[in-house]
Amino acid sequence: MMNKNFYVVWISRLVSILGSSLTTFGVSVWVYGETGKATPMAVTMLCSILPSVIFAPLSGVICDYFNRKKVILTADSIAAVTSSLLLLYLMTERFDFGIICAFNFINATANMLDNNAYQASLSTLVNENEIKKAGGMNQIIDSISSIIAPVCAGILYYPVGLKGLLVIDLCTFIAAMLIFIRVPAYVFSDLDKEKKEHKNILEDISAGFRFIFSVRGLTLLMIFFAAFNFLLNVSDSLTEPLVLSLGSSFDMGLVKMAGGVGILLGSLFAAGKGMKSSYGRSIFASAIVTGVSLCVMGIRNNMHFVILGEFMFLFVTPVVNTLAGTLWILKTPKELQGRVYAARSMVAKCIIPFSYLLVGPMADRWIPAFWQKYPNARKAIQTVLKEGNLNYRLVYVMAGMTAVILAVLFFSKKELRQLDKNS
Repeated sequence: MMNKNFYVVWISRLVSILGSSLTTFGVSVWVYGETGKATPMAVTMLCSILPSVIFAPLSGVICDYFNRKKVILTADSIAAVTSSLLLLYLMTERFDFGIICAFNFINATANMLDNNAYQASLSTLVNENEIKKAGGMNQIIDSISSIIAPVCAGILYYPVGLKGLLVIDLCTFIAAMLIFIRVPAYVFSDLDKEKKEHKNILEDISAGFRFIFSVRGLTLLMIFFAAFNFLLNVSDSLTEPLVLSLGSSFDMGLVKMAGGVGILLGSLFAAGKGMKSSYGRSIFASAIVTGVSLCVMGIRNNMHFVILGEFMFLFVTPVVNTLAGTLWILKTPKELQGRVYAARSMVAKCIIPFSYLLVGPMADRWIPAFWQKYPNARKAIQTVLKEGNLNYRLVYVMAGMTAVILAVLFFSKKELRQLDKNS
């Protein structure tokens, strides 16, 4: 049984993240409604990603050198103030895209700092043998927010608008903080018990990367997940075009619902008593299932295959995230948790823009050009995959097969297979 402090923090985060998700949804809809174009939405998404690339190493230092409860309180307060200022701006009935980008950037910076501090606190919030369960429960928060928040925001947006969603967000912030402040500061960090000698700032920032590269198994794990996430983002960005080419927005809702159910069930499984084998073998098996699920989505031009593949894909995602997250915590010294988490998060986030930039030209230009140049290859592939949306579906199949090959190649390394020994 985990201690009461973790459950209190978990509930406060659930409340806070649900409110923040409403605002995220509302801002995207509002920007599209004001501009009628997709490019401004893409720019706002980029503003949300950039802080994790630019400030991640510095946030790791902050999380390791300051009490993490204070860091979380400060970060959440900055996000609340930013939301309040946006609410005041909306009352002027004007639209300035630069202000929206600035809001997204500051808000994403605060959320990144909050999340890094929380993830670094897991090693002190719970006992070592409960870390995997805690990671699974954190995935439950993500699954609930991905299922409930879009539905609630979609229902509430038109009657109350972005202003109403911001008010709800601020109310959830107050409620979350009233819950969160009950937890004593000492359970978030060991810093009060340890006197640490500060080095210069550049050495502090690079400490996370230096530790990762000093352990070959962790280096391989980080590179594997960076490559794996690249493949997942490439294929996932084609889900909406593929589904809408097969059916309607109702079908898109079915696919999203299947994915949401998959995330929830996978999170519950990860938080339960399953996964008795080693972390290395379990991550390998989960990666193989992920690759197979991508192949299922592209193997036929049929909505049922897309729904099944989406369910499989999002069921295994929280499982592999929990396994890998637990392994990182167990292998990382407590005083480096923040910097190591920030370092690997930075690497993962750096990959995302490249995957989005690649997938459009691949599906729209490169594959059609390949078909034109090599018609016999098209006939051979069409024999296996059949006709219909072949440009999109081939990307899924290639990503899935590459994911399986990557898993086999990386986990053939002894250092990665045996990383969890003595954990």
